[in-house]
Amino acid sequence: MPILLGLIGLIAAGLFWILRTHGTIKGLQEVNRDTKGLQRRAVSTIEDFVGTPLQRVRDPRLAAVILMIQLVRTGSPLTASEKTRILAYMEKPLEVDRISASFDRAWGYTQARLPFSQVADALTPLLRDALTPAERGELITMLTQVAGAHSPPSELQREGIARLKRRLLAGEVHAPVQRSSEST
Repeated sequence: MPILLGLIGLIAAGLFWILRTHGTIKGLQEVNRDTKGLQRRAVSTIEDFVGTPLQRVRDPRLAAVILMIQLVRTGSPLTASEKTRILAYMEKPLEVDRISASFDRAWGYTQARLPFSQVADALTPLLRDALTPAERGELITMLTQVAGAHSPPSELQREGIARLKRRLLAGEVHAPVQRSSEST
């Protein structure tokens, strides 16, 4: 009988602690939900002052690798063929010195299922300033080939590349058409 009472007491104590922990977790979730707006505003203010991590990237080669990785991570996990293609581009034409370390660094800037355009928008000013029009075209070619390394590029990938291409080439000065005007 004392063993049975001890067992019932142990079960009651366990149940008490489980319920107490559950109540504490629920309370913390409510506080978190109540302060989400404040957290977003604080992050927004900090980002306005110092920029997002992507906006602080200053190396166009790193930016290109980030874009290649994010392009394939947008829809699905990175495959071996996509990684091989990215590493090959890092070696040539990007000529990255420490390929493995640079790949890992670029990987840290990407997120699974994050829309490619969000990353591209943050890096477009750097790429427009640092790359020549020919290099921009080469970047678009690399992105297209990375997107098609495992399977044909998805509609989402094609749209993201097309949008980046428009933004990279926007404002390019084209030679004006010369029209001869004859005065009589």
